[in-house]
Amino acid sequence: MGTHIAFSVGFDFPLGAGFHAYIQTHGYLQLFGWAGLFIMGVSIHFLSRLAHFKFVEETKITLIYRLMVSGLILRFVSHSILPYFPDSIWYEMLGSGVVISAALIAMGIFVYILFLISIVRSIKPSLFKTNRDIRIFLIMNIIGWAVYASGSLILTIYMMVSREVSLIHNWHLFLVDFFILFSVFPICFGVGLRALPLFLRLPSIKWNVKKFSLIYFSVTLSIISIKLIYYSIYIEWSPNIIYSLSLVKDILIMWFIFKLDILFKSNPPWVADQKKARISHRKEPRKGLPDYGEFGRFEWLIRPAFFWLYIGLFLDILSQIGLITKVQMGIGLDGIRHIWLAGFVSLLIMGMALRMIPGMTGAMKLEKPNRVAYLAIVMNLSVIFRTISIVLPESFLNSVPNGGIIAIRMFGLSGFLFLLGLGIFYYLMKPVLKFNLSA
Repeated sequence: MGTHIAFSVGFDFPLGAGFHAYIQTHGYLQLFGWAGLFIMGVSIHFLSRLAHFKFVEETKITLIYRLMVSGLILRFVSHSILPYFPDSIWYEMLGSGVVISAALIAMGIFVYILFLISIVRSIKPSLFKTNRDIRIFLIMNIIGWAVYASGSLILTIYMMVSREVSLIHNWHLFLVDFFILFSVFPICFGVGLRALPLFLRLPSIKWNVKKFSLIYFSVTLSIISIKLIYYSIYIEWSPNIIYSLSLVKDILIMWFIFKLDILFKSNPPWVADQKKARISHRKEPRKGLPDYGEFGRFEWLIRPAFFWLYIGLFLDILSQIGLITKVQMGIGLDGIRHIWLAGFVSLLIMGMALRMIPGMTGAMKLEKPNRVAYLAIVMNLSVIFRTISIVLPESFLNSVPNGGIIAIRMFGLSGFLFLLGLGIFYYLMKPVLKFNLSA
């Protein structure tokens, strides 16, 4: 769907009646299907072990999977066709399909939230140390899932009652931003803090994770609360408060990236703190990494993911400053959102999957680790193609001969690069998942 939208825009094809609904459904499937299902699958495995669960009920996992996937498929089919029958007898059937899909997904998320609550309640006292405590991130994740699921259900019901073909745009974007700030970012931070130092030999976490998570929670909650008040009651100074708090939020995440030391790896790794003498092996691990190349160049996906996050934060800071000072920056907020989702989230999903899932399934390695480098190149190119025309100011693009036209054509082709990347990713992951099925 994203490829179809991007190609239509990039090569000046008619957008059609379903364009707006396509954009919303594409975003919904991306957040709940691509990012959401990955977050669910990995967190069920990873967090249950973090809390020392002896087992997780397989029936609950199956129930979550069936509710989520059936809801996503129904949403794709129903909402893709709905715009072409606004005044037809088919509207009720298709509109009901959209509402039922949101209800199925909400039920799947409810079962998943019960799992997360049990994790938060069962985390051992050894994880209460300030440099290891990620409970606030997990609580934020629960809030994000609950609000996005229930909000989407309400918007779909309102859409059908009003006989519209798409959701209320501003509230839809509000829910998307809420889910990114409360679910996507916090779970990436929480799992990243526990896994990335091990996978990439980063410095040990010696700073106060609990305090950082509380500050981040307070700032994002303040942003959302003031937005809700502003949507209901017009207060002249509210936008500047929202812009200022958004600046603080961006700086906080930048600080997190700096402390994680993932971009430049300028500080000694955590193994430098170990007092035990290292046991020599016949085979040396890769330089600066603990693995032997069995997962390929997975770091070419994970580290650029944080680079794209940093770029998005930097551009968002410029944008917020422009809004406060009323200076036109020309930076597209939709482009920043794409940098975070296509650049940070998608690359992080792929990199973490390639590194974590072989161990989860028992395969222990990739069959074609040398192909990971191709995946990293294609995916980073797709992010560049997708974002350059929708994030950079038009005046900047037009400073280059035919720059604007070239950028919009790149946008049109970006989806094909992403699909190619997904194909390579599936090619790499299929033997790993097949190993689990055969086992």
